[in-house]
Amino acid sequence: MKRANQFNVRPRSEKEREVFVRWLDASASLWNETNYARRHAFFEDNESVWNADTGSLEGKYRGVLSSSVAQQIIRKNSEAWRSFLSLNEK
Repeated sequence: MKRANQFNVRPRSEKEREVFVRWLDASASLWNETNYARRHAFFEDNESVWNADTGSLEGKYRGVLSSSVAQQIIRKNSEAWRSFLSLNEK
């Protein structure tokens, strides 16, 4: 069983709240766009899901998210796709 930490975030000002909401929105958008690109490649006949262009997505969200956060989100999406593909083969 994996361990999960749960915590509440309480921004101290309206500016901190706005930054946090923008960061969460960018994170979700990056995940969804990465997932969409891989899903689109999955349903194409001759394409591999690993050929999806995630590098341009990382650059698109670098302004709001740092490069390391964007890479980590893409890496986690890759884990989810590897799991899906291994279960799909069985």
